[in-house]
Amino acid sequence: MAIDDKGTFFASQAAVPALRARGGGAIVNIGSMWASQAVAATPSSAYSAAKAGVHALTKNLAMELAPLQIRVNTLAPAVVDTPVYRAFVPEADIPKVLASFDAFHPLGRVGTTADVVGAVLFFAGEGARWITGTVLPVDGGVMAGRV
Repeated sequence: MAIDDKGTFFASQAAVPALRARGGGAIVNIGSMWASQAVAATPSSAYSAAKAGVHALTKNLAMELAPLQIRVNTLAPAVVDTPVYRAFVPEADIPKVLASFDAFHPLGRVGTTADVVGAVLFFAGEGARWITGTVLPVDGGVMAGRV
């Protein structure tokens, strides 16, 4: 909660003066698919609750900051190959562990950081200038259904 919720709140709070001085802009948060969908194979109640807080914070900040022309949106990834796995999975096992999640995603693979960056750049850019308060699944189709 301290990292996901407080960290997101304080980072947003710190960004507002600069965005306000520019006449608006975008805040893009990182939530999680697990905030919207519990998965028995990956018990993560504390993580999921914290990320659900990020989703709620996004919607509330979107309403509060809209008069300042500051848009606030969140991405909700599923399994993405990031260094976080190295904290609890031995390096040699990472490819096998991540590959075991491929079938979880209807598109047949875990995400990459490039998959997430593309969505961040969209929300931060002019193409999303009329989008705020949105939680966008970036999840290889997981929230659409499973195979």
